[in-house]
Amino acid sequence: GRVEEATKLVDDCGQPWRAASWTGGEPLSADGSGNPARASWKRQCREISRRMSQIANADASSTGENAGSRRLYSSLAYEAAILSLLSDDVDSALRNPAFWTWEDGVHAVLRSELGIIEDDVLRSHNSARVEACEQGGGHFPYPGTEFSGGEDGNMPRGNYGNLGAALQKLQASPIERIREEAGDPFRNGMTSFLVGQGALKEFIEECAALSLEAENDDEACFLRFITHLILYVDTVLPEFCAQLALPSGLDAVTESIYSLRELLILKYVAHLSSRRDLWPHVALYTSLLSSDNVLDTYSSFLIRVHGDRERRMALKQARDLFPEGLDVYILRNVVRGMVMCDKENFAREVGEPGALAGIAPVDARMMRSVHWLCYYPEHGPDALVCANMLLRRFLLSHVGEDPDASDRDLYAPKVFVEKILPKDLITVAVDQCQGEDEEEAVPGPISPSLVQNLEAEFLSIKSYLEAHTKYVQFLDAIAKTSPCHTSSRLVDGSRPRHETEIADKMERNAFRQKKMGLCKIIVEFANRASDTLTAVLTFAGGWLVDFDSNLTDEEIDSEEAKARSEELEAIRSSFVPRAVLMLEEVLDKTAMWLEQIAYDTLAQFEGASKDMLLTLYGSFNETYRSNDDLTMDLLVTSRAAPGYWHKKALSLASVVANDGNGLHETFDNVEMEGFLKLMAEHAYKLNRCTNSQNFFDY
Repeated sequence: GRVEEATKLVDDCGQPWRAASWTGGEPLSADGSGNPARASWKRQCREISRRMSQIANADASSTGENAGSRRLYSSLAYEAAILSLLSDDVDSALRNPAFWTWEDGVHAVLRSELGIIEDDVLRSHNSARVEACEQGGGHFPYPGTEFSGGEDGNMPRGNYGNLGAALQKLQASPIERIREEAGDPFRNGMTSFLVGQGALKEFIEECAALSLEAENDDEACFLRFITHLILYVDTVLPEFCAQLALPSGLDAVTESIYSLRELLILKYVAHLSSRRDLWPHVALYTSLLSSDNVLDTYSSFLIRVHGDRERRMALKQARDLFPEGLDVYILRNVVRGMVMCDKENFAREVGEPGALAGIAPVDARMMRSVHWLCYYPEHGPDALVCANMLLRRFLLSHVGEDPDASDRDLYAPKVFVEKILPKDLITVAVDQCQGEDEEEAVPGPISPSLVQNLEAEFLSIKSYLEAHTKYVQFLDAIAKTSPCHTSSRLVDGSRPRHETEIADKMERNAFRQKKMGLCKIIVEFANRASDTLTAVLTFAGGWLVDFDSNLTDEEIDSEEAKARSEELEAIRSSFVPRAVLMLEEVLDKTAMWLEQIAYDTLAQFEGASKDMLLTLYGSFNETYRSNDDLTMDLLVTSRAAPGYWHKKALSLASVVANDGNGLHETFDNVEMEGFLKLMAEHAYKLNRCTNSQNFFDY
């Protein structure tokens, strides 16, 4: 179609006659410009192009065909191609080897149809002028237009504007490549645009049905094409796009909810989600969906994203492309879905980091899921909600197990609290809901009252995990530290009396110092364990008891709130009695171990052992001074005395009975009966250990 450039080129090359011959198709105008013999010029061009095409085809056949690339033909082929275009002779053009591709053929067809329509207009003008002249005088038609449609039987016939019928000629072209490319679906799409809305609608619906039925990624290229095509059509012709029909075979619910555009985007997003290298494009195409589908689709995608860099990218894109605030609801779906996943069907995914030593891969995935809510401060309250949800799940997995079992030291929840969660989790969550300025508080369904309850819940569980760690450390220390050892005898019968007395005193001091060192180890571990366990039992407001009851109706009546309440009750009923028994065990084992210290001393030193033990007990009494008289009160007040720990165990009864802690409500009849028996045993043991006559007469 670049006639002006072509004529200038041949004119510059010294062939002005050729340039003049190419401009013969200009119609004659009122100012006298144009070709008065236009019809004859076209007839001659058609005749010359047909003869030249025959010669060019003969030359092409003799030199062989090369379908893999464009090749150069004799100048006759190109000259014939130009003349066939100028004379609207599409049949001659499609037989010319210079028209090598489908695009060349389309150009020839469209130019021919346009030229034929132009000739029809000129003939109509001629007929009207002649008729007007015959009826009442007037002007005869301009020279060059005085012919009718029947004067030339070899004139090309058009399709009266029916481009669909005109383009069918490409499928019958003698050029093999044009025939092959005419069946290409992408070129069929271009054809449908040329033909009209009916063809375009049929093409889109057919291609969409094929893409939606495809079960593998082999058709991904075509899926991408048809998806972008329907997006373009929806932009320029939204009403037309709404008329596109869904593929047959879909259920009634799908047909009532989704449009063809929506289904194709969902399919394409699913393809993008399956390719890690295409993840940066998922958010963009998801944003083209309706809000409900954005929530479900992007949530399903984010569950499969595990790398920190990829998570930050995906979340930032969601905040940039989706409606404001939608990212919070998406993350709630994602984290809850990962926390409540089915452990039995776990399978590690591509790009997922390995688990820490001692942590099951499925537990590691659940722990890392909370990081989704730790990138932006406004997500802090939701991070606390989901962190508590996961901690409850960890604890519930130990409900009903043997309380004497260490349960692998509750290693997973401890790692989660100590190494996975940010240290300022509670601070950020509370600040977001309880800002000094009400306008600064982030709006959302989590009220300040609920955050206070979540804070108390988190601190309750954290205190239990810390206490359990101290408890396990105590058991390990008492198992590895023996209370008994043999004194190093420094006395034999050959020494003088005064030397013997000095040696005896040195031996007793050395023995006592050894016992003191052993006692310090056990007493230190026992103190840590008992203090942390006591903190659990005396937790302000009650362990795992909601701190604030001023909640909204939604926060009380929602399914999640009811499930949380049931879980807290189940954990309290299991872990409170367990914590009481753990504390009793610490106190009892410490007392028993210290009794072994006393018995070992009494067995080896007999009469001197009483003073040795009282001195030992005095060194552990905070109010005792070296010049104070040793009294029997040390049997109860000294931390190295068994009676101190038995008395402390008896005080457990008051802690459990305190209504403010609500501990006794978690005991069933069997557990309470067992606890009371333990208290009775400690009362007996306390009496035994505080009776000096019985205690030192071992």
